[in-house]
Amino acid sequence: MSIHISPPCAARLLREMSLLAKDPPPGVAAFAPNPSDMTKLRAQITGPEGSPFEGGIFLLTIHITGRYPFEPPRCRFLTPLYHPNIDSGGRICLDTLKTPPAGSWSPAVSLPSLLLSIRSLMAEPNPDDGLVPDISELYKRNPTEWHREAKKRTRVDATMEKLEEMQLSLDRECSNDNDTVDVALQQENIGTGNENKDGAETSQVDVKGAMPSMEVKNVEYDRDSKRSKLSSRR
Repeated sequence: MSIHISPPCAARLLREMSLLAKDPPPGVAAFAPNPSDMTKLRAQITGPEGSPFEGGIFLLTIHITGRYPFEPPRCRFLTPLYHPNIDSGGRICLDTLKTPPAGSWSPAVSLPSLLLSIRSLMAEPNPDDGLVPDISELYKRNPTEWHREAKKRTRVDATMEKLEEMQLSLDRECSNDNDTVDVALQQENIGTGNENKDGAETSQVDVKGAMPSMEVKNVEYDRDSKRSKLSSRR
């Protein structure tokens, strides 16, 4: 289902994504796989230095809701982490990702600062607000053992090869979704007689509610340059 975002929200997203493209904070990067749809983003986070995740590259999806920035984005890790606050489905238990009174999300929080908060959580777990009871218990009881297990899994799951495999899989899914939307729109136009006076189909409205194509070129993603920038800022 498409999410419609307001022009002010679209403008804010463009500013934040441009900032992430031009001057990303250390260890984080984000991009829009489909520059015409700024509601579905991806991010990469390098494992914080000194943590068991150091050396790994972690992929996340970011879904912008229709009420952004008054409601936090929905973030999920696709790369597995052995972490007290991140479950096997990639859900993240972090105050900044919850609206008050349960959480601390505020419209003042930007995407760059949110990604930094998630990276900080990777380095400093909060087992007292754990999402995975057995990992939280191990972290409290034997942090050395937790560190060993998390590091071992990072070496297997957070490699560049795994990252590229996930990216390709997501790209295929996006391509299939776009094909489905195009077919549905064509059928709808035929069924409703959506034609102009010359008998040609009218231009389809962008159902994603995103940016004009000329503007979003500023935040299009170049995998090679983004990878090198991300690696240099670990």
